[in-house]
Amino acid sequence: MIDSMMAEERNFLYQVLSAIRRNLEDFVLVGGFASFLYQFYERAKPIGVVPLLTYDIDLASRGRVSVRGGKSVHKLLLEIGLEEEYTGNCTPPMVKYFPKDKTPSMYVEFLTPLHGSESKRGASDVTQKIQPDLSAQKLRFLDLLLKNPWTINTSSVLGLEKHPNLVVKIPHPSMFIMQKILISGRRTDKSRAKDFAYIYQVLGYLREGWEALAKDYEVLIDNPEWKRWYRKFIRMSREFFDTPQKDGPTEASRIIPEARPEMISGAVNRFMSGCPNI
Repeated sequence: MIDSMMAEERNFLYQVLSAIRRNLEDFVLVGGFASFLYQFYERAKPIGVVPLLTYDIDLASRGRVSVRGGKSVHKLLLEIGLEEEYTGNCTPPMVKYFPKDKTPSMYVEFLTPLHGSESKRGASDVTQKIQPDLSAQKLRFLDLLLKNPWTINTSSVLGLEKHPNLVVKIPHPSMFIMQKILISGRRTDKSRAKDFAYIYQVLGYLREGWEALAKDYEVLIDNPEWKRWYRKFIRMSREFFDTPQKDGPTEASRIIPEARPEMISGAVNRFMSGCPNI
């Protein structure tokens, strides 16, 4: 339950979202926090295991973001006491926003889709300025997380009921699952295992709607590039999950000990059986 998230960390998440509330319509909250929030969606069901947590608040946008209310997102985050840290040799540099003294040990970063090559004229091209003083890291397949996002009210999240309500976008779960599969080849072993566990967790919360969620992939088929991604997703899903002995079930079960590889493989395969044939 949400009790596994320290009140300090939960409040930090809300503090960040509240600070940039004028821009919430421009961002989708992706990554581990999206997986965590699916449990509070109106059609979600409990799964009987402690939800996985993450300490990075990933906010994705399609590209440039308007400055709303006269203050940039960068300035708003500094006003609540966050400090930026820059990394990498790219221009603009990658940036993460940490609380002072890194307490709690969480940070905020911004993401945007990568189109084309990761280099341009011999230089790294993996970041983009999306607002004055605010850069986002470009990532492949991120477009999927911005396609038909769901919304969730923070007042429905246990522990945040008494705060003023905020409406937050989270990825459509079908697109979340697809993106996690597609990026698995680019992830470290530890990160990939957690991504596989996120897939099982999301399917568990939304297990009564698998058929409808699988059919939602039809919106991708008319786009030639996304159609290629979809075919790759179907192939990779089989490679990783079609038997309990494959990497998906075995790695995810190490993250969620309560879930046996047979349970994980079975859940993913039942979901995938409803996906459109193309």
